[in-house]
Amino acid sequence: MKKWKAWASAFAVLFALAAVGCASTSNSGGALLPEGIESAEIPQVDSKGYLYFNPGYPIVVSGGLFNLGLSDDAPSETVSMERATLILGSTTANIGASLEFSSVGDSQSAWNMVKDTLDAKEFWGRNQDDLILLATGDQGWRDAVTRAYADDSLIPVSEHSPSGWNLLSHLPKTPPSKPVMAGVLQLDAAMLQSLMSSVDIEVEGIGNAFGLVRVDSLAFAIYTDDPLNMSTELSYDSILNSGSGILFVSQSSYPGPIVSFMLGVMSDRTDLELIELATTNARYRTVDDLHLIIKNRGSLLYASIATSREDAEALIISVLFD
Repeated sequence: MKKWKAWASAFAVLFALAAVGCASTSNSGGALLPEGIESAEIPQVDSKGYLYFNPGYPIVVSGGLFNLGLSDDAPSETVSMERATLILGSTTANIGASLEFSSVGDSQSAWNMVKDTLDAKEFWGRNQDDLILLATGDQGWRDAVTRAYADDSLIPVSEHSPSGWNLLSHLPKTPPSKPVMAGVLQLDAAMLQSLMSSVDIEVEGIGNAFGLVRVDSLAFAIYTDDPLNMSTELSYDSILNSGSGILFVSQSSYPGPIVSFMLGVMSDRTDLELIELATTNARYRTVDDLHLIIKNRGSLLYASIATSREDAEALIISVLFD
C-alpha cells in the first residue's frame, strides 16, 4: 500500500503542475512504443483513456495478473500471454480489458482460473479464442463495454484521442530501456479524485487547480530492462520491483516561457528542488521510495518517475536530447 501511495502522490504532483501548465515500434512522430500499439483496438464507448502492454515476446503469468483476490484453493496454473489492452472509464473502478494469450489452450486455462470469481467481484468476462475479455465497474459501464465487445464495435487506440496519440509521439525515440506499456489519460478533476480516493490520498487544492486546467490529455510509457519481472501481476508494485520507470508528457495551451515561469512558482509550493541535468536544469523531489523529475520543453511538460534518481534523469535526458 505504501508503494501504491508513492505512485499516486507522484501522479498528484504532476497533475497539479499540469494544471498550471526490443521489439518495439515507432509512431508517426518517431517515438519508440510497445510493438503493435497502432493495431490495438478498444471498445467504442465513452472513456477517459487506455493502456497497452506488450513486452515484445510471450510472458508467463499466473492468477495474480487478474488481481481478483483468488482463493487459496484456486488453480495455481501458469499461462503464456502476448499482450493486453485496457480501457478506462470515468473512474478507476470502470475498466475494460482484452487479454491476448499465446494459444487457445492458454486462454482457456486462464479462463478456468478466474471464471468462478468474476460474478462475486462484479466482473463481466468472456473467453473467445485466444482472448479473455473483461469489464468491471458500475452496471452501465459493464453493459456498454460488453455490447461493444459483442458487436465488435472497436476502434484503434490512435482514433480514441487524436491529441493523446499526438502526445505519444513526443516520447523518446531512443529511451534508455525498453517500452513495455504506453497509454493516454484524459485529465479532469473527477478522474484525479478517483485515483486519490483509491489509495486514500488527498491533495489540498487539487479541485481548484483543475478549474484552471489548460491540459486535456496526458500520455505516458513504462520502460524496463527486465519485463519478465512484471509477469506475475500487472500492478504498481510489480512495476516497482522490476526497476521500471515511467515518463509522462502533457502539453499546455500556455506558451513555453509562461510554462517555465509557472513551473518555477509551483515548484516552490510542492518542494521541488532545482537540479542540474546534463546542459540544462530540471525540478526534482523524492516521493517515498521514488524519484520524480519535472522539466518543460517549450509548452510540453515532462515528468519521469523511477526507483532511482539515475534512472529518472536518464528518461528525461533521452527525450530532451533525442
